[in-house]
Amino acid sequence: MNRLDFRIQDWPAAEREYNCIDSLQKELTICIERNNFATAELCAEDIISSIKEIRRMQKAKQEHDRLVEMVEMMKREGINLSVVAR
Repeated sequence: MNRLDFRIQDWPAAEREYNCIDSLQKELTICIERNNFATAELCAEDIISSIKEIRRMQKAKQEHDRLVEMVEMMKREGINLSVVAR
């Protein structure tokens, strides 16, 4: 997982979700080996939830990067950003 794929404020949460996925994968394997499929299903659902949260944070970073790029382009073009903000 690359720190640059996340906004600075999202990185700690992204790292926690990633570590959660790692732990859940191990638990999922054990549950399957023990034929405990109900618990395995819950683990799989939690993994999917963590993956979705990581993807949400990555999308937030992509949107942020696009906004920063747009602001930079407007500055280069000499557009007064205070007028745009109104």
